[in-house]
Amino acid sequence: MRTNTSRFTPHGYVLTTYGCHEIDLLAAYCEPLERAYLLPSELFTDRHTVQLRVTPPRNNQRACINLADDYDFEGAVAQLEERRHGMAEARGSSPLSSTSLSQSAQAPLTVGSNPFRNHFGYWIDVVAAGQDVVVTRRGKPRLRLTPA
Repeated sequence: MRTNTSRFTPHGYVLTTYGCHEIDLLAAYCEPLERAYLLPSELFTDRHTVQLRVTPPRNNQRACINLADDYDFEGAVAQLEERRHGMAEARGSSPLSSTSLSQSAQAPLTVGSNPFRNHFGYWIDVVAAGQDVVVTRRGKPRLRLTPA
């Protein structure tokens, strides 16, 4: 995904990156996979691109890799629907009110141990905001974090 900004000035196009003070999260949709991803700002600030791996590497490398499953954005919050005149429109769940806040608030988030380590501050803030987080290692749950 390209994560840079582009603007036209009298001297031509200027490409810049987002800073941590400009944006908190980035949502992306992959049409061929029909999956959405929600990326924390630590993953894409001051970078022009972000790459997510759909499958783990064959050499079992875990460090410095962004696995797509770690950033999976399940749910109907940002589904796109087509208007009759063909323009894409973002609206809530489809059908409306198909998701319950109580169900999504109780389901813990799952994160791998390496992304947890790499973005420790982000995950601590997520837990402090009231969300339970389960940390896995090689697909097996190792610990569960709950707010104090």
